Amino acid sequence: MRELGEIAKFIGGEMRGDGSVSVARVVHPAIAQGASDLAFVLSPKEASVLSSGRIVNAVVPAGIENLPIPNQIVVSRPRLVLAMLTELFERPVHVAPGIHPWTVVDPTATIGANASIGPFCRIGPNSRVGDHCRLVSNVNIGADVTIGDHIVLHAGVCVGDRCEIGDRVIIQPNATIGGDGFAFVTREPGSVESVRKTGEVRNFNTEIIRIHSLGNVVIEDDVEIGSGTCIDRGTLGETRIGRGSKLDNLIQIGHNVAIGSNCLIVSQVGLGGSSSVGNRVVIGGQSGVPDHVTLGDDAVIHARSGIIGPVPEKTAMMGIPAVPLRQFMDREVKMRRLPNLIKELQRQVASLAEKLNALLPPK
Repeated sequence: MRELGEIAKFIGGEMRGDGSVSVARVVHPAIAQGASDLAFVLSPKEASVLSSGRIVNAVVPAGIENLPIPNQIVVSRPRLVLAMLTELFERPVHVAPGIHPWTVVDPTATIGANASIGPFCRIGPNSRVGDHCRLVSNVNIGADVTIGDHIVLHAGVCVGDRCEIGDRVIIQPNATIGGDGFAFVTREPGSVESVRKTGEVRNFNTEIIRIHSLGNVVIEDDVEIGSGTCIDRGTLGETRIGRGSKLDNLIQIGHNVAIGSNCLIVSQVGLGGSSSVGNRVVIGGQSGVPDHVTLGDDAVIHARSGIIGPVPEKTAMMGIPAVPLRQFMDREVKMRRLPNLIKELQRQVASLAEKLNALLPPK
């Protein structure tokens, strides 16, 4: 339980009403039940829910007036406040302290202080798990892996040999870090090479030879990786995820990819091998970046965009193939006008034909 006055001070809000009231949880206004709930209003659109009479305490955006709620905390940036409140009321995933007896730890591995490791985990030879780490269950850590402090690895996470993970990293269930890259070659020039050279399929892939992955993955501090995301190890060097970057579920990161700091990459994005993503880049869901392509710092890639070439810094891209946002919007406006333009053109052609027929001598 936390007092409203304490909460208001923590989030930097203005307390209106009784700050001594204690609340047990933060909830959406539609499911608030009574005096122990703190309803969170993200936008003025949700204000109508607040008239139900069930809500006693609420966090509300500045500018909403005359609400029938006894106790209010008024804030200026609701979504940032939501992040702070969820931190304050966080319910961490449960892992019992210590090492579960059903976990296998290689004798040469090192486990830091106050680590919590659940059942059916495996920690390989010469690997290190840092202080205050939590491995939920079925987590597989390969050989020569370095894992920093205050890490959370959820159920089913797999970390391959020689990978490095920094401090305060969170990896959601069933993510794979350090699988082999998708790298193959044909003994003779194959179909893709002939298409790139001539634009036609003149050669064929009669034998496909594997290129082994000898590198690793480096994940810097404060990174979060979503469920089912796969990050391939480098071929000879490293695949790197920069400090503070956040990756959603079901993302494919190819071998030798370099992602900068504080990037946001949404679900079902695919980054081809050896592509490079600058700092603070945002990539919308289902977008694709081919191999060896660079996205500049602060670029914004809208959802379902197909990148075909390098993107300059501070550029917004959209479409398939992706073009700068303003160009895309201009093209869309013109496309919407096409039906009316065609009708007008048909009308004018018909009018001209009628006038031309009038000038022709009768047959």
